[in-house]
Amino acid sequence: MRKAKNQALKTLEVIDITNRGILELALAILYIGEVTKKKVETSMGSSDPLILKFFLAMMKTLYDFDLKKIKCQLNLRADQNPKEMKRFWSKELSVPIDNFGYVNLDKRTVGSKTYPHYKGVCHVLCGNVAIQRKLIYLSEMFCKKTIEKYLGTWRSG
Repeated sequence: MRKAKNQALKTLEVIDITNRGILELALAILYIGEVTKKKVETSMGSSDPLILKFFLAMMKTLYDFDLKKIKCQLNLRADQNPKEMKRFWSKELSVPIDNFGYVNLDKRTVGSKTYPHYKGVCHVLCGNVAIQRKLIYLSEMFCKKTIEKYLGTWRSG
């Protein structure tokens, strides 16, 4: 583990995290892997607070998005307390608890115990379809361009 961490630190040393293009590309690649593209809005869901904190930081930094406009929804297991989980996510993400709305309790999990560290999935909704479209196009074009460079051709399908 130490070797992997040291290698990661060496890679980070040569990346300029103040470069807007790098930040936007990182967000786009994360976005394409983490979101449901069926909804026409910029949103992201995760059970990992770090991922959602990064998403919010980039929305504010890159697009000057007003974080007070963020809406959140939770998908929880049947034995989780919605009020406790709203408090947890509100504190983790620094989003007012009033911005939390819909909570879905998964009926399929009735009778099974949830691990204490699992806090459900929080969906952060930002609206703004223009940002969503840009992130999707950026990630797709970057992937295709990279594939062409390193594999020679891009074949769809």
